[in-house]
This record gives sequence, C-alpha cells and structure tokens, in this order.
Amino acid sequence: MATFEYTPEVRWSDQDLLGHVNNARLITIIEECRIRWMHEVKAGHITGGGMLVANQNIDYLVPVMYGPELLMTVTVKRIGTSSFTVSTRGDQDGRQVFDHDCVLVHIDRSSQKPTPLTPELRAAFEPYLQG
Repeated sequence: MATFEYTPEVRWSDQDLLGHVNNARLITIIEECRIRWMHEVKAGHITGGGMLVANQNIDYLVPVMYGPELLMTVTVKRIGTSSFTVSTRGDQDGRQVFDHDCVLVHIDRSSQKPTPLTPELRAAFEPYLQG
C-alpha cells in the first residue's frame, strides 16, 4: 500500500489560549495535506467534475503542539461508486496525535449530483487503499 507523507509548517498563530494547535486550524492543515496528495496523484486533473466533502471525522488523541514536527500520512480507507474515504494520520514526537477520515463525493459540476468515479480516479486512488 502506498502512502503520502506531508510535514506542514505549524505556525505560532495556529495555537489557541491553551497552548496547543486549535482544533479548527488542525482541520485546515489536514485539508491542505489532502489537497497536496490529490495534486500528487493528479486527481484534480482527472475528476471530470468536482469533489464535495460529505463528512469529516477527527479523533484528537493528544494535543498538537507548536514546535515539534508534525508528520501527516494519507491513505484511502474505502472506494465506493461515487465516493471515497481519505484517512489522514498525524504523528508528533513519536506518537499518534490525531486520526481523521474524510468522505469525498465526486459530483457533476452542472447538476451538483453525485457521479461515478472515473476509471482514472480509481486507478489514482487504488495504490493508497488500505488492505
């Protein structure tokens, strides 16, 4: 199984009053990681439509801190007919700090309705599919 790894720059301004990365900022950092992965697999160029974030779920296991490197690892949890689930794991200081799943639906831009994933999209995502 292939993985995509990304180490974002966690900024001082990402912290909240408790001294750790704000939960809403973390969702934005995860989104940036997912978009970089989709560019890497060329998904943005072969969608033939658009993508809709249908659902996100995050388990905050340990606070993400400013300073130590944050390593994010992307895999694909599920590939359906018109949707797929991207899984992003975050690690910092040698331990897992969060687990995030995002269900994306492939949509037709004009009708705004779900449309089947193309064979090209499936081929791009399948190497990342968890066994």
